[in-house]
Amino acid sequence: MTPLSFSLFWYQADYGRYLKKKPVWQQQLAKLNEDFNQKTLGMDNNSEVFKKIERKKEKKSQKLTKRINEGTWVMRTLGEAPVYFNEKEAQDNTEKMRKYLFNKGFFKAKVSFKTDTVFLNRVSVTYNITEGSPSVIEKNDSLSVQDSTMKNLLKTNISDSKLAKGERFDLENYNAEKNRIEALLKNNGYYQLTKDNISLRIDDTRDTTGKLGVITYIPHPDRSPRNPNYKKQYSLSKIQFVVDGTSPTISAPVVDTVRYNNIEYLFINKRYSTKRLDYRIDLRPDQLYSLQNVVNTQKKLYGLDQFKFANINFDTTRGSLRTTIYTVPLDKYQFTAEAGGSIFKFVPGPFGNVSLRIRNILGGLESLETNFRLGYEAQAGFLQTERVSQNLETGVNMSLIFPEMLIPRKWARQFENFNPRTQLGIGFDYTGRPEYNRANFKINTNYSWRPGPNKFFQVSVFDINLINTIYPDNQLSRDFRQYLEQLKLIGNNLYRSFQQSFVSSISGSYTYTDNPYGQTPKGKYFKIFVESGGTTLNLFGNNGFHFLKTLLRTDTLQFYKFFKVSADFRKYIPLGVSNKAVLAYRINTGVAYAYGQAGERELPYEKNFFIGGPNSVRAWKPRRLGTGSYAGNVDYKFEQPGSILLETSAELRFKILRLYGDLNGAFFVDAGNVWTFSNQSTTDRQGSDFNFNRFYKEIAVGTGFGVRYDFNFFIIRFDAAIKVLEPSQPEGQRYVLDKAFKNTAYSGELNIAIGYPF
Repeated sequence: MTPLSFSLFWYQADYGRYLKKKPVWQQQLAKLNEDFNQKTLGMDNNSEVFKKIERKKEKKSQKLTKRINEGTWVMRTLGEAPVYFNEKEAQDNTEKMRKYLFNKGFFKAKVSFKTDTVFLNRVSVTYNITEGSPSVIEKNDSLSVQDSTMKNLLKTNISDSKLAKGERFDLENYNAEKNRIEALLKNNGYYQLTKDNISLRIDDTRDTTGKLGVITYIPHPDRSPRNPNYKKQYSLSKIQFVVDGTSPTISAPVVDTVRYNNIEYLFINKRYSTKRLDYRIDLRPDQLYSLQNVVNTQKKLYGLDQFKFANINFDTTRGSLRTTIYTVPLDKYQFTAEAGGSIFKFVPGPFGNVSLRIRNILGGLESLETNFRLGYEAQAGFLQTERVSQNLETGVNMSLIFPEMLIPRKWARQFENFNPRTQLGIGFDYTGRPEYNRANFKINTNYSWRPGPNKFFQVSVFDINLINTIYPDNQLSRDFRQYLEQLKLIGNNLYRSFQQSFVSSISGSYTYTDNPYGQTPKGKYFKIFVESGGTTLNLFGNNGFHFLKTLLRTDTLQFYKFFKVSADFRKYIPLGVSNKAVLAYRINTGVAYAYGQAGERELPYEKNFFIGGPNSVRAWKPRRLGTGSYAGNVDYKFEQPGSILLETSAELRFKILRLYGDLNGAFFVDAGNVWTFSNQSTTDRQGSDFNFNRFYKEIAVGTGFGVRYDFNFFIIRFDAAIKVLEPSQPEGQRYVLDKAFKNTAYSGELNIAIGYPF
């Protein structure tokens, strides 16, 4: 049955024109082939002239063939061909359903279908399914295994069986059990065993009661093993690690042989620390062959970012496994450069990055990375949102990366299989805005590890920032300083964020995603971040850092103590049979709390939460929404930092058409706000503090429509958003959607950005 649809309408609307044009295209294609044959008659098929004519002909031929077979541009792009009822296909579907149910343990399931004519030559197909009783595993420990060692190994590990007693039979579990047995044996020396040597038979002689037995056969009872050594347990003998650094530019290679921890290292024109390499090798002489150890060794070697490839080969000619680990190094120096840009209110923000990586810089598999960034980011002014300026952003950062955890060895071993990293960093960032210039010197120590493809941990045990703000001599800067003084007079200590500051913290984050490479439209993402600021101050006190005031020649150096936690959850749900639409939603929350002596309980400006803008609540200007129901922000002139964040968004994303890329659309709804703590709220900012009795009434809501052009390598996004609920208005007057075309304050925002908002 083909339902009435937008796509079918466009297909049929242009079908008549297609029928008229099809004979014309067929004639053009025939003439094209005829002209090609005449032009190339007597030509050498390998000549450049022939190839040029052939390429031109093929290009035209492909276009005409596509039109003939798939229809006009409207039919192919906007339309979708109707599906015609075929009784054989319906019968095939019943067989597919029956097989599916059989594979799920419903061995006696029955499936049939019936058809009904609805209207306009449309047919409804109804499938009737009778599952019957499921078949359940009753016995799974029957073994028909010739080799006694192998049989005992299987018996010992029978509790790990994927075909558990009492569970319904499932073909997926059946295949998983076969994979489990193969992995178990290959990890215990059976190098030459393959899955073909394993057979699992379902004993259904008792199936009248739905009870099944499972019998494991090794070797397969119905075929002779191709390799008689399938039941032989192999041990590793000699292990050789080869680093092949040969190069066409080096005529006489230098070969160095070193023996360390029973492994022979052969270095050709390259030399690495044998001790550091030894940590990454899970293979040892006289050890039983283990496929898992082979995989772990390769994973660790690739994780070093030192080798192009790392192959592990085995030689069985002498009855044991002679092992060769063959590697080819990556280039010692790697230089990369990139350029890009962003757009805000039609003002471009170009940027460029240059980076240099030096591998094995200290001889212990370390890497030194140096990055220089220069850009002009288009942003709204701090005070004047209608004024868009290109703010200078530049920075130099240097990181020394160790492919291990720099902690006591007995603890570091626990992380060896998780691609561990220790990063020692130093850097300098500079921001030049019309209101102020800000310089930040930073040093940090970070640990990271990845227990699996979906999980990532990062811990910063040492993160220090020394921040200095300088005010240029211009009117906008003077207005900004006057604004800070006004806030200071009414008890708001925002001015402290623009003093010379010392910010120290430790932090940690955990990230989970079940679709790390974006292979499917379905997926989940979760990240939690925790940070404690001023931890070193708690240990040594402010006086312990008095030398910094002397060094900087200032008495106003600001110290901070705070705690911050945030969580971000996202989910992507495909809709429809062909997954042409996706429902995506996000929940983003956070709390940041400053503590310490009275008068010093302020957050560093960068540690506040902000809301509004292209990747947040899009109906508000960037960082201008909030705080709470404070009524003094209707003109949206000032950025609104908050200590409590609650934000959520939902989008219905769908395809529109394909034209040199995918043109997609989206309907979206955004909601959220930021608040302060009650002890931070001043009398002139009533409603800005978080209160359980009213916070839900202070949720701002915006909605809109977006267009996204997906070129695969990047996405340009246009989102038009309009306010629905404005919390700065008095209760009962917060619905402002009807004022959108009457009051410019509620007229909405056009957001232009690169990439999806989440």
